[in-house]
Amino acid sequence: MSKAPLNLDERNMTVILRVSGVMYYLTLVALIAILMYRQFVLDQPLEAYQDIANILTVNVLVFIGLILYLGGITVPRMTFRSVIVLYLGFVALGFAFTMFKYTILLGEPFSPNMFLENLKIVSGICGILVLIWAFIAYIGNWRIEKKISS
Repeated sequence: MSKAPLNLDERNMTVILRVSGVMYYLTLVALIAILMYRQFVLDQPLEAYQDIANILTVNVLVFIGLILYLGGITVPRMTFRSVIVLYLGFVALGFAFTMFKYTILLGEPFSPNMFLENLKIVSGICGILVLIWAFIAYIGNWRIEKKISS
């Protein structure tokens, strides 16, 4: 009896990885659509779908961290400028979604105070995420270089 239960060659593994990637993406899109539907169409309270939102959030954050750690994006390719651009992109996207949610979907009146408060919150969260992901990418790159040198 062989050690591996399935004898998979590179072509089989490539197909499996592609299908898994597409299905993962479709699952995330479906979960996001379900969350939006439950929140904005059914007007359910947060407690009704908080568990799904938490799982989705942790899943995406860990997924990005694992890609960075395992070598999906190497640190030498990333410059300080690219990290700043990534941060500003995250802030712009997060802030646009936050403002869209509160002003359009929830119908709250726009005020400069709301603008500044939301900008502070989104900037802080994005800053923490980018710093953590940059550190994880650095550690992952160090791990890969250590394996190559030994």
